[in-house]
Amino acid sequence: MVKAVLSHLKQYWMIYLTLTSVLLAGIIFGAVGVKALGNEKVSVLTEFLNQLLTEQPKTIETSFLQQLARDNFLIMAGIWLLGLTIVGTPLVYLIVFTRGFIIGFTIAFVIKAQKFAGICLALVSIFLPSVLAIPCLLLGAGLATIFSFLLLKGKNRGDSMGREFLYYCMTSLLVSLGAVIAGVMQGYFSVLGVRLLGY
Repeated sequence: MVKAVLSHLKQYWMIYLTLTSVLLAGIIFGAVGVKALGNEKVSVLTEFLNQLLTEQPKTIETSFLQQLARDNFLIMAGIWLLGLTIVGTPLVYLIVFTRGFIIGFTIAFVIKAQKFAGICLALVSIFLPSVLAIPCLLLGAGLATIFSFLLLKGKNRGDSMGREFLYYCMTSLLVSLGAVIAGVMQGYFSVLGVRLLGY
């Protein structure tokens, strides 16, 4: 399994390098976006963050975990659907950039609002789940991009894409399951982070 993934990454390294660059660009823009906020907006968002932390479940609730898992699955399903179209690639890259922006903005703002406690919260609640979530996102986006290119080549040549479609669906399903697990992890680590901060 690992050997197959490494072989896949080696074959399509340019696509994954581009996707990783787009994700990093989103993270950087998100972090910079926090600095561009005025004092009034920072104050409003800080109050909103404190309210979220106060209302965050203090125990593991099934509905909370299901919501996070469902959100991750829907994102991966959307990427999969876009991969079935030849013109969906730009939107796949936009999703990756947006996810990066959200991560960068959230981490930067939490640290800005909570100082040292924010570093701990970002490390536990955001960084740790991202260790699995980000690779799943990049793999899903990469598979969608590659299949879009294969569709374009197959259409021009008039080739049948049945085998490639089956492979795309199966691998996308596996990556989506990984994203669902990452969502559950996020729920557990979010509760842990809130407990550590004493909310």
